[in-house]
Amino acid sequence: MHPRKLPYAIMVVAILGWPLFCAFRYGFHGAARWYGNGKRVSETAVHSCGVDLSGDTIVAARGGAVLLVSAFRDERFAPRTLRVIGIARRAGLPRLYCHICTGPSVFTAPAETLFHSDHFDFPYGTVDFLCRVPEKAGRALQVSVSARQLPEVREPYLWIREAGRNATGPFPRQFSVCVSTLFGNYSNVLQFVQSMEMYRLLGAGKVFVYKSDCGPLLRKVLDHYSAEGLLEVVPWEVDRYLRVSNSWKPSLGPGDLHYHGQIAALNDCLYRNMEASAYVALVDIDEVIVPRIHDTWGAMMAFLSSRHLGVESFSFEDAVFRTEVFGDGGRFDLWPRVPGVNVLRHVDREPLRPFAFNARKLVVNPRAVVWTSVHHTLWQRGASMEVPASVARMHHCRKRDDLGVRDSQLVRDTTMWKYSAALVRNVNRTLSRVLGAAGLNP
Repeated sequence: MHPRKLPYAIMVVAILGWPLFCAFRYGFHGAARWYGNGKRVSETAVHSCGVDLSGDTIVAARGGAVLLVSAFRDERFAPRTLRVIGIARRAGLPRLYCHICTGPSVFTAPAETLFHSDHFDFPYGTVDFLCRVPEKAGRALQVSVSARQLPEVREPYLWIREAGRNATGPFPRQFSVCVSTLFGNYSNVLQFVQSMEMYRLLGAGKVFVYKSDCGPLLRKVLDHYSAEGLLEVVPWEVDRYLRVSNSWKPSLGPGDLHYHGQIAALNDCLYRNMEASAYVALVDIDEVIVPRIHDTWGAMMAFLSSRHLGVESFSFEDAVFRTEVFGDGGRFDLWPRVPGVNVLRHVDREPLRPFAFNARKLVVNPRAVVWTSVHHTLWQRGASMEVPASVARMHHCRKRDDLGVRDSQLVRDTTMWKYSAALVRNVNRTLSRVLGAAGLNP
């Protein structure tokens, strides 16, 4: 063959041979769909679609270093879009595919992979997989993500939840609280109960706790609040798959993933509440955002939102109240037999550090946020605001944080005591029910 004709011969072979290759590789019907659709969407009948649906919070995707957490129908940017929240290795990730189940059929499309920008240099990070549902498909019910182009019989599917359709309300709840994560046989019973009762007093309709591990007595507390409807416990067993870190950066706590997968848990909780809650507070269980000039979060947020139009995320200054220092003179030493920290006894906080990073925690409109980190949002519409400490402050009751500050330099702050009467009453009621049922005396 003349050399000049060789490229044309190769082109003819490629054009005629591609359908035959597809037919051999994917089967005749699959080949027709792959070849005939420029968007590379295939449809395959999978017998287990909707049958092998995973009941776990975290499942391992097939054929890649990927964990799948949850899936949401998120059409804020484009119609027919699914967002799958996951955890994945940031380097060397293979090409991934969405397997979208509509009931009788599974449609396959390439997954768009978006890693969250906060990963703190750990090998694994939080990731979103965006899946475009083909126009010819019906309503998507479940979805999976894997490195395989065709779905398998044992593919682990996730239910698809709704996110962001209800943009203006009314919402079932005014406030939801996202708490991440309980780990290391967590047994701080008293502070957990006090935080839950403070959230209730401040106006929270539901608290979401991501639990890796806790002690037996706290498990009874979780069961109590779950039965009441105030609490939803989300099993968080990421340590089944990865070596999680106990710290926020690798040099302080080696591991594959930042602080027990905290960022993935917070984003999952944020999306779970888009349809149900006007605002979401993102905190740890030893943290409570305490208003100073209002009594409830509702009054506080009405005040802030009316004066700062267009603000969608509000951050609150962290104030560490040292558990080593007691400032109540024994007045609130009411539960000596209950394990844990008594926040009412610790009213001396570390002063704000000038010219240094000071942690903040968030109350956000979840429908305005695409990605959140621990102390700030990463991607949102609208503005952000640092709320002055004169309006509210986050009470963080824990061991000393700033070792350069002596106890004599602490600032006395008894703001929490304005809730003391109601808080003591509610804590007594809960402890009596939980510990009484356990045969213990609070």
